[in-house]
Amino acid sequence: MPNFLVVLQAGWIVKRVDSVEDAINIAIAEAGKKLAPDLSFVRINVGGVECPKCGEQFKSALLVSRTALVGLVFEMKVFNAQNKEHATRIAKGELGKRMPNIPLEVLEVTEID
Repeated sequence: MPNFLVVLQAGWIVKRVDSVEDAINIAIAEAGKKLAPDLSFVRINVGGVECPKCGEQFKSALLVSRTALVGLVFEMKVFNAQNKEHATRIAKGELGKRMPNIPLEVLEVTEID
């Protein structure tokens, strides 16, 4: 059975924060706490957004009135899945158990060795 790398994204809300960098750090820390220790192997990063005008990449975070929305990207290796859909269901199920109120969207599923 093949192994897959499943990449998911989620919007994480951080309240009472003063800067975008603080919001990013807090969002990653909060997500990490929810996944630890069982899913400590899941990589958590900040998503990127491309400027429609110039094409430059920037971090997926927005701060308004001390409330931030941070786009997080979760990378999880799924072993011995039957196919891409099965790997996606496993990853969403494992992350969803620990973050029940956070909607997850699949960005990419690739087969790995």
